[in-house]
Amino acid sequence: MPLAQRLPKLGGFKNPFKIEYAIVNLSKLSRFKDGTSLDQAAFVEAGLADSGQKVKVLGAGKLRRKLDVTADAISDSARAAIEARGGTVTVAPKAGRAAAKRERAAAKLAAQVARGQAPKPKAEAAEEVEAAAPSEETTDKPAEE
Repeated sequence: MPLAQRLPKLGGFKNPFKIEYAIVNLSKLSRFKDGTSLDQAAFVEAGLADSGQKVKVLGAGKLRRKLDVTADAISDSARAAIEARGGTVTVAPKAGRAAAKRERAAAKLAAQVARGQAPKPKAEAAEEVEAAAPSEETTDKPAEE
């Protein structure tokens, strides 16, 4: 039997970039008091999501409260229902490469400040570069006519 036929077959494709959301319907938000501000911590505390899990609010059910909701994703029908009751909706910024890059830059800046090597503001750095570069007036080029 050839080797290719003896090896076990692997099942399908697993997407490594798939995002798993904790689904929260509007009907489950009615358990909170009127005027409550909901964020990731409130969803975890209420048992609607696990710690560190992203939250998506869907529009199934009826909302009976005025709430301020901050979630990682929200459907259009849920947004309309929350805003119709006088609440507000905020979509949390996505943490991706850009966010990680900003965090690394902030950490690098904090380390420089801790060492006493505070970086110069961009305006001062640009002035130093201009001062170090020779200007066109001081070069020995003949004037073009």
